[in-house]
Amino acid sequence: MSVPALDIAPRMRHRGLPGATAALVATVMIALAGCAGLGGAPASVALTEQPGFPADAPIGEPVFDETWAGEPVGWLADDRGTLTIVSYWSSSCPLIATAIEVLDEARIAIELQPAPAQACTDDLAPHTHVLATPEGWGSGDGPYTAEVTRVDTGFGEVVTAVDLWPWPEPATIAVQTLREVPADITLPPDALDRGEPLAYWGPERESLRVVTWGSSSCPPPAVVLSTIGTTELELVFGPLPAGRVCTADFSPTTHVLGVPEGLEAGPITLAVRFEQRDGTAQRFRIPIND
Repeated sequence: MSVPALDIAPRMRHRGLPGATAALVATVMIALAGCAGLGGAPASVALTEQPGFPADAPIGEPVFDETWAGEPVGWLADDRGTLTIVSYWSSSCPLIATAIEVLDEARIAIELQPAPAQACTDDLAPHTHVLATPEGWGSGDGPYTAEVTRVDTGFGEVVTAVDLWPWPEPATIAVQTLREVPADITLPPDALDRGEPLAYWGPERESLRVVTWGSSSCPPPAVVLSTIGTTELELVFGPLPAGRVCTADFSPTTHVLGVPEGLEAGPITLAVRFEQRDGTAQRFRIPIND
């Protein structure tokens, strides 16, 4: 089989594929021989099946996550009436939702099988499956998980636990988390380009407001604020939960925090640490602006 250039979606062509994704494409290429044998098309249990990633999806495409390895993603509708799963496989042999079953009050099982074709392209394309949510399931606060089984004749079954949006927000010590910058804060002209945290006092220094940059749907959770002497504070942001799929925008988030006691009235420095899931951390030392 010849190997054409990988084509996931036009808006992704400016980025290189994450290493894990490239490895998955190679796996899919090997498995495509199993798609090529024609047989009866599996019957879909979905309300709709269509190629592509929905433009109005409440989460971002996972291809922008360097750790993504081709797993499905999914979400519940606001009214919880439907459940959407987006799978990634050959665009000419897309996966079809063939079964859905409630496992317990927090988990649901979904089976996907590839559609038959004379030959399967070796791309990795999104395919959207919209299913009716089983009556009485998924109506609470969650979290909810779909155990998605991809049935492939080349490699047997691949089971992935998909955390369904809406996800519970990570615990934070912030009094407020604002997806914007308060009107009384004027950011430097190069703030967006630099993408570094900024800190500002609230009125009368009774609060601390820290601006971070990143996906508007996945702000980092503030987990620890402590004093380092009388002229410096340290703020630690924890990592996001594993598997979180975020929008690909780059926006400011303002974290409003209480101020620890014991600080001097003069200039104060804030040490900021962003912890990552792999144990590494980004560190900044910034002034707190009046």
